[in-house]
Amino acid sequence: WSRPLIGAIALLGIVNTGYLTLTRLTSNETVCPSGGCEQVLASPYATVFGLPLSLFGLLAYLTMAVLALAPLAIKSEQQKQLRSSLEKWSWLLMFMLAAAMTVFSGYLMYIMFSQFIAKFGAAGICYYCVFSAISATAMFVLTLIGREWEDIGQLLFTGVIVTMVTLVATLVVYSPIGAPTPGASADALIQSASGQTFFTIKNTSGDAEMQLAKHLKSIGAKEYGAYWCPHCYEQKELFGYQAAKELNYVECAPDGKNSQTAL
Repeated sequence: WSRPLIGAIALLGIVNTGYLTLTRLTSNETVCPSGGCEQVLASPYATVFGLPLSLFGLLAYLTMAVLALAPLAIKSEQQKQLRSSLEKWSWLLMFMLAAAMTVFSGYLMYIMFSQFIAKFGAAGICYYCVFSAISATAMFVLTLIGREWEDIGQLLFTGVIVTMVTLVATLVVYSPIGAPTPGASADALIQSASGQTFFTIKNTSGDAEMQLAKHLKSIGAKEYGAYWCPHCYEQKELFGYQAAKELNYVECAPDGKNSQTAL
């Protein structure tokens, strides 16, 4: 029953990541009981190469479902050899993919706990992310115990290689987050009180943006935000960093620079 179970989990993963991908691509809000899903899913960690991270998860679950269920579709007596060959190779591929997904999900869980739950408590939990991590781990365990492996040493070696490659690739992809853009003005950096850069405003301001910012300042308008908030960053990006500097900005995060949480 290991293959049907892996296939069933993969299908649930497809539904999970498919829904997230749809809401991201259509710019709709994701339903979440804690309210924390949206701030996690709108963060820079949820986007890879300009695309929603959930899209890559969807492709991974689709691949896992095909690998798990395709050999089961071959039931003809004349194609026993083909089924046997497919089962042999698909088990190894499933093990490698499940290992990579588990390692990557583990890193994302670390990010969620350190960057969101540590600051916002239960409101920082992304239940879709947790479900995906549990699914990946369950599939990995099933690939280990779902068949009798002939060479455990070779399997262990393969797992170590997959883990190392996944970790290196993950760190390379996420290393630019929080790193200031070379040559960026200090006014363009959105940082915490400790100096950690969360975003860099890349747009420069035109005359219209400067005039609007000065007008808003003259009438006493205020912008309430938080340094970690992606929507606040998007607003500043629309103004450009020169005009954003002109705004009456109130930092609401307790650990933000010049915090005015009480206000």
